[in-house]
Amino acid sequence: MTDGCVVNNAGTMKTTVRELLDGRLAVLGAGKIGGILLRAFLEQKLVQPKRVHATVRHSEKARSLAKQLGIEASTDNRAAVRDATSCCCGEAPGVREVLKKLSLR
Repeated sequence: MTDGCVVNNAGTMKTTVRELLDGRLAVLGAGKIGGILLRAFLEQKLVQPKRVHATVRHSEKARSLAKQLGIEASTDNRAAVRDATSCCCGEAPGVREVLKKLSLR
């Protein structure tokens, strides 16, 4: 299992399973799409809950998600990516704006 890799649909980026296991994962937009991916990563043991920081739009949802999955969750995308070694962006409608806000100047 630790010899495999995760590749995006375009095949332009890949992350080894070992990098996911040893690193920190930020999931920006853990609603429908991001939530499905996050749960799959956790169920397949590709990442440990203590190494995940997911974001959602509302603080109530963040508290619920954190309690349900045992992860760190908030509404702060910058905080989520600060120490992340891998990032999954589930905010499909606003992904471009989210990434612009996170760009380092």
